[in-house]
Amino acid sequence: MSIPGWLEFFRLDLDRHRIARSFFLRGLGLIYLIAILSWASQVALLVGSDGLTPANLFLENVREALENRGESPFFALPNLFWLTGASDFALHFVCLCGIVFSLLVLFGRFTGISLPALWVIYLSLVQTGGVFMSFQWDILLLEAGFLALFLTSWRMRSPWRNPEPLNLIQKIALVFFWLLIAKLMFFSGWVKLAWASELQPEWWPDRTALDFHYMTQPLPTWTAWHMHHAPEWVHAVSIWLMYFVEILLPFAILLGRWGRVTAAIGFSFLMITIMATGNYTYFNWLTILLCIPLVPDSLWPKWIRTGLQFSPIGIPNPAPRHTFRLQLGISIVSFSILGLLQLHTILRDLHQAPKPMISENPNPEWLDQFAGFFQPFRIASGYGLFRTMTTSRPEIILEGSNDGENWLAYDFEWKVDELGDRPRFVAPHQPRVAWQFWFAALRANFQKDRSNAPWIESLIMQLLENDPEVRSLIKHSPFPDAPPRFLRLQLYDYEFTTPEEKAETGNWWKRELLGTYLRPVALKTP
Repeated sequence: MSIPGWLEFFRLDLDRHRIARSFFLRGLGLIYLIAILSWASQVALLVGSDGLTPANLFLENVREALENRGESPFFALPNLFWLTGASDFALHFVCLCGIVFSLLVLFGRFTGISLPALWVIYLSLVQTGGVFMSFQWDILLLEAGFLALFLTSWRMRSPWRNPEPLNLIQKIALVFFWLLIAKLMFFSGWVKLAWASELQPEWWPDRTALDFHYMTQPLPTWTAWHMHHAPEWVHAVSIWLMYFVEILLPFAILLGRWGRVTAAIGFSFLMITIMATGNYTYFNWLTILLCIPLVPDSLWPKWIRTGLQFSPIGIPNPAPRHTFRLQLGISIVSFSILGLLQLHTILRDLHQAPKPMISENPNPEWLDQFAGFFQPFRIASGYGLFRTMTTSRPEIILEGSNDGENWLAYDFEWKVDELGDRPRFVAPHQPRVAWQFWFAALRANFQKDRSNAPWIESLIMQLLENDPEVRSLIKHSPFPDAPPRFLRLQLYDYEFTTPEEKAETGNWWKRELLGTYLRPVALKTP
């Protein structure tokens, strides 16, 4: 049956995204693999039994506090480690299982079993990772991973060639993925307007954010130095393009297949430019991956369709009727819950901003309670990257001394320390201690009630004890044979050098001492 002309503009083509579904699921397996490998390489140092913030102690404290209030620890903080314990062996074993399941998804084997397992595993890692797992991309991976449970096939093998058509459940999941990428991009742009103030005018209305961004981002690259010194018109054009992509293009998803393809191209282009000048772990790759479900089969290049032996008319391979009915029943309940949670998240974020789009709280109390129950499972979240812009770059520098008079600085891997060190690319790996140093430096001094205080205390203690795990973070130690008697933290203001200064000194950075972040400390003598 033909579609009326006025509806053609909004055509969904829900059954014509077989190639996108196939590529997306395998790509999600790759993202899971990268994220879990990155975490596994640091897990003992970060949350191991002798780590900076031990997960086993964290879980014990949570269990005691919740049981005293008569609450279930599992529903308040759902994760596998309630069952296995958070020993070093358990932490590494769960990561190993995640790697195996990621590879199965990547190669299209047992995806119906592997994707739920991966979601549970990554939720467990996030729930026990503390401040080291508190990033929006970790939450985004969980939300996308949960939705993928309804897009995948539950068959033993998902063939590359001539992928099978989408069933009703997968078509509904496809629309939810469209809404997810639209939500992510729109709110990433909208928050830059909604959080603008006299104290934070950089994004809007001053539009000077890119004068600072390349220098003040957590882990800059050498390309960021060059972009920082680009002509002012480049920054001006870039910021207007960013607003266009983040605020307007999400609505193109409503405008038929060409609108969705245009949005996918715009979103991907923005992510590529961000990757070219910064280290944002797997976030940019995950966002590009979320653009793939926007592309219908007919708009993939011919060489891809030929290589996949793609037939425009797919041959359905339906599941047994009773099995599909069970899956459909579970999916309808899940999609209903997701719809309510997404509605709550969107209305909440539009209301809670300093410059709200909705002045009165639009969510009824029952919906707040409903969303609160599901919040620990991270299946629907709000986003808003770079809602404010830091205009200076404070850096914490760790120094050691044996006499309390002469101090020598440590040089950490991936962190900005030495003035002459060329900023490097490290993404998609995320060195999470280097990231947390950036957040901690935004405070003028050390205070025990802040979220970064526990790991900073542990870091200093373990360096004084010459712990080998912590020493692995150090690129250059001024005390290679034995730890110093004293350690202190100094706070500096870093800036990129000018081209003239770099030509003269060879340094990428210059700095000025702001003061002491943490006064000298030492181990207690017996």
